[in-house]
Amino acid sequence: MSYTPPPSGYLVPAAPGSGPRPSTVSVSALLLYVISAVLVISSAISVYTFASLPEGLIEGIYRDAGMDANLAETSAAAAMIGSYAGAGVYVLLAVLFVVLGLFVGRGKQWARITTWVLAGIGLCCVGFGLAFQSVGSSFGASNTGGIDQAEVTERLADAMPAWSTTVSTLLSVVLLLSMLAVIIMLALPPSNAYFRKPAPEWTPPAYPTV
Repeated sequence: MSYTPPPSGYLVPAAPGSGPRPSTVSVSALLLYVISAVLVISSAISVYTFASLPEGLIEGIYRDAGMDANLAETSAAAAMIGSYAGAGVYVLLAVLFVVLGLFVGRGKQWARITTWVLAGIGLCCVGFGLAFQSVGSSFGASNTGGIDQAEVTERLADAMPAWSTTVSTLLSVVLLLSMLAVIIMLALPPSNAYFRKPAPEWTPPAYPTV
């Protein structure tokens, strides 16, 4: 009579995300897609507003504020490059948030942790940006090195289309609320259970009967 080895007494636990997906995770993944879309829209608005400004306008603003011609030209070029570079960063972040949304929905713990980190940083950046925008530049130096910084800021803001400031502020609020909601929902108990890897259980091995 042949002998059949007893099966292992350890049960293979279910992988994270293999059970029913709770609504907290589904909404979090959806909000990550919303964040991505907002970032793309914000990037497009930034590029459009700077590209639509009359040539030499930014340089003229700097020169009127007290800069010499060479420094004004350099500062204007730096402002344009900074705008396009910032838009590029927004697009890259948008792609990253789409990827995170996909893997958060699948219950990947690394995606959940990465989302917490990026959303937390974004929450601080957007929050400080909105706060600074609301109080204006009154706490900054009004005159540095002979340059009237307050005048530069005010004239640059006036040069932008009126709708762009309103839309950008609205998008920032959407980003702020979305990131806050994602952080909270991914920390709720239903989400914890979905992402947690169950510990393997042990059962006595079953020996063959004679």
